[in-house]
Order: sequence, then C-alpha cells, then structure tokens
Amino acid sequence: MMQLVSVFIDDMNVDWQKAEEPTLTDMLILVTHGKVNYVVNNEPVHLEKGDFLYIRQGVMRSGTNASDGPHVKYSSHFHLHRGLKAFSNLEPYRKVKAQQFDYVKQRFSTLAQHWFGQREHADIICTGIATELFGYFVQETSEERFGFAKLRLMREVQDYISAHYRDRIRIEELSRLVDRAPNYVTQTFKEVTGMTPITYLHHIRVHSARDLILNTRMTIGEISEYLGYSDQAHFNRVFKKIMGHPPSAVQREVQRGGPR
Repeated sequence: MMQLVSVFIDDMNVDWQKAEEPTLTDMLILVTHGKVNYVVNNEPVHLEKGDFLYIRQGVMRSGTNASDGPHVKYSSHFHLHRGLKAFSNLEPYRKVKAQQFDYVKQRFSTLAQHWFGQREHADIICTGIATELFGYFVQETSEERFGFAKLRLMREVQDYISAHYRDRIRIEELSRLVDRAPNYVTQTFKEVTGMTPITYLHHIRVHSARDLILNTRMTIGEISEYLGYSDQAHFNRVFKKIMGHPPSAVQREVQRGGPR
C-alpha cells in the first residue's frame, strides 16, 4: 500500500524556504508549532498548528515561514499504491485539521525516532506508523461531513482530555463541559474520532508513558502512578492492549541502548 521514502523534521529554522518544484513523492505534513505558507498548484495554502497537508506526487509547490516567525512540522514522503479504492479520488492537495492532534503528533514523533535511529527492522515499524498517520488523514477528510457544531464540541472534549489526561476523568464531567447528555458525548465522540473518550484518554496516557520510559529514568511504577493509574497491573494491561507489547519491552529497549 505504501513505500516510505523519507521522514523530515523542520524545527524552528528561521531560514526555511522551499523553492518551487514538483513534489517528488506523495507527502503528508503536520504542523506542530507556528505557521507556514505554501503555494501549491499556484494556490496559497496557509498552515498553522494542528493542520495536516497532503500533496500528491508531481504537484508544484513552494514554501516559506510565515511573517510572524519560524515553525515546527513533521513530514513523511512516500509512494502510494494507486489501485486502492481509498486513494483513487485523492485531490492534488488537501488541507484538514487534525482532530486528534496530540495523538498524531506523538505518532509522528515516534516515527521520527525510529526513522533516524535506524535500528534493525526500523523500516517495517516506520512504514506501519506512516501508513497509520495517512489513514488518520484520510479519516479526517471524511469527517468533514460532520456539522461544525458537533466537531467543535468534540474538539473541546479532546482538548480537555489532552490537558487533564493525568486526572481521573469521568463521562459525567465531560457531559457538563459541553452541556450534553453523557450518552451523546460517548456516541458522538466515537462517531467523530473512532474511539470512546475513555479509550482516547488511555491512548494519550500510553503514548506519554512510552515517551517517559524512553526519555526519563522513572520506573514503570512511577510512570503508572504519574499518569493516574492506581493499579500498575491495570496500566500494564492497557499499555499492552494499545501498543501490542508491555511497557517492560520498551524499558528493555532503553537498556539495550535505545534513545534517551
């Protein structure tokens, strides 16, 4: 389905600019800080934090920093199998807002870690993550069918969970936040994001846990408690369900010389 070619991070480069030229591969961009201006097929495209931009191979593009300063963005560059139905109607370029911004930002960060680390089998892992990210982009384009009010309410719920993911969050609390019934919040959130609010909370926690294991000296027990789990065994089960392996496997990766 996808052949991943490269991964890039543009990190607050004050001199960043891209001369106009055809895009050599399909590419997917996520802006995580600041703003950036593109011209794609002679049309201005302004991006800010949380924006996805897909550009198809062969499309002309150029880019510069916005006037108020540099930006941070991730980009993946790849070739797609055009025979797949899901990709047959892709436009030359498409901009959408990443409704699950914190999650996709973490996934792009993990993709970059594996890509630049180039450990054994990193190509398989990177292709899987890049495919997942593109899947989220395609999903976001289809979600534009939801009304603005519904998306705004669910974005408010997402933002609240992202800001309070270490706290004990109940559905009743989220329903009061947006002044809607608990069942409405649960069903609508799943309709928009593909997961329930509680599952989304666990995803945020688990990917935060992985970053803490890789980049701090906290024990798994300390991380479990830090992220709001009163029972480490429960934390281990949730982590394994989402990641496919227990947190101890990530810890062993660090002990073998993985990234700190």
